[in-house]
Amino acid sequence: MRLPQTVRVRPSDPQRHDFDEILPTVNTSRDSVYVATKNEFYKEGMRVFVTYPYSDGPGSLNREYLGKVVRVEDLGNGRRGIAVEFLMPLYLGGKETLK
Repeated sequence: MRLPQTVRVRPSDPQRHDFDEILPTVNTSRDSVYVATKNEFYKEGMRVFVTYPYSDGPGSLNREYLGKVVRVEDLGNGRRGIAVEFLMPLYLGGKETLK
């Protein structure tokens, strides 16, 4: 899919790195997303929670996944490309992911 969609990315272990980013996708597939960020905390093998697609609108049906960072690329100008593979969907009850 070429149209950018919005994703929310958070670490699964906030004790080690605590961030909560809402980013447009650069590229997507059925089981992964690729985003560009200036965040330096991403490392290959890191586990993250990914809400895709993400919307904070009322009644939004946000889907959350456990993902793994499979690639980190230097895009220049302090930006990094992050490829995240979805490992499994998370079903936490309710329709919305709590902020």
